[in-house]
Amino acid sequence: MLERYSLSPMRELWSLETQYEHWLQVELAVLSALEELGEVPVGTFATVKQAVHINAARIGYVEDEIKHDLLAFIRCLEEQAGEAGRFIHRGLTSSDVKDTALSLQIRDALTLVLNAAEQLKDVLLEQARQYQDLVIVGRTHGMHAEPTTLGLKFFLWYAEIMRDIRRLERAKGIISVGKLSGPVGTYSQISPNVERLACKRLELRPVRVASQILQRDRHAEVIAAIAITGTTLEKIALEIRHLSRSEVAEIEEPAPEGSSSMPHKRNPITSERICGLARILRGNLQSTLENVALWHERDMSHSSVERIVIPDSFSLIHYMLVKTTDLIAGLVVHRKNIEKNTGLTKGAIYSQILLIELIERGVSRSVAHEAIKTASQIASRDNRSLLSVLKEDPKSAKLFGESVLDEEALLNGLRITSRRIIAQEKCDE
Repeated sequence: MLERYSLSPMRELWSLETQYEHWLQVELAVLSALEELGEVPVGTFATVKQAVHINAARIGYVEDEIKHDLLAFIRCLEEQAGEAGRFIHRGLTSSDVKDTALSLQIRDALTLVLNAAEQLKDVLLEQARQYQDLVIVGRTHGMHAEPTTLGLKFFLWYAEIMRDIRRLERAKGIISVGKLSGPVGTYSQISPNVERLACKRLELRPVRVASQILQRDRHAEVIAAIAITGTTLEKIALEIRHLSRSEVAEIEEPAPEGSSSMPHKRNPITSERICGLARILRGNLQSTLENVALWHERDMSHSSVERIVIPDSFSLIHYMLVKTTDLIAGLVVHRKNIEKNTGLTKGAIYSQILLIELIERGVSRSVAHEAIKTASQIASRDNRSLLSVLKEDPKSAKLFGESVLDEEALLNGLRITSRRIIAQEKCDE
């Protein structure tokens, strides 16, 4: 994890010390279950729990000697627990502890991500309501289309974040499982009842079936939900970047960054960073998908990948959600520029209204469309309003007669529609 792109408490969750703490939780949960089922002497769990603690330096020293991280961890626990230490890790294989502990870490990390996503959702809804009446030109293909409202832009993002939250919640359910069935998952030296009791203590579900490991489609689904959420944040940031351009200047980041050589620059650096980090999340997803297919009951090719992509993906999405929330909450809106840009085409953005008016007055759609298209080109070339060009054309002038375009009534209707859509924020899609 890069310190630059990780925030507390997510950073601490993926530390080596926290990993050891989760390993210890799993070992103690199994020991408690073994004692409850009468498979180890009474008092073993209490003795071990009281005696052991995490000594990262000692674990690292032993690992350097024996070249096995989990085994080094267990040996250090045995050293501390004395005679009772012989029952630690009974019937388990390394992946039982590592995979179950990883499920705990991912579950906790998803809780942090969901909390951050909920905060962004609330800020987006607040902005949608604040700007539900602010008319802004809509754009398709980068070109002026028809008016919309800035509130509807925020609400569109709000609705997508809601879907992201549901995806993340589903992923949390998928990964909230434990596997404590020993080598190749056959319970050869450990009872399914131990797994059931230990998982209950850890607030996990026992997996229905496993090999040596938990199957990696679960982890792929988690990273897929993260990558999709990251892409939503990229979508938001990309729009902010476009609307911040000098030629548009409708909105601006709360704290744009300057240039070392050009003092006038106000660069949307946070939005650009969010767009860049989203690419890493998608790349991490590809690696995670390739971890699903392993040799036979398991191989180790997934392990090195997961040590990088899982902590990094969680750190990045958490960072991106927090930064996007700050960005949206402090966004600067330039109302005068929005109004100016809405009028740039001198009414051409209302061409569909004029098209429908001609059709309702008996003109075929194709003829009406061609007439307005031609008039739009003339209006653009001569820097004139579309309606004035149409009124000067003998064919269309007699059809239109007096003005058929009540712009203020149209915009008020748009504002009413905007309010109605945003008022339905609790409706599911």
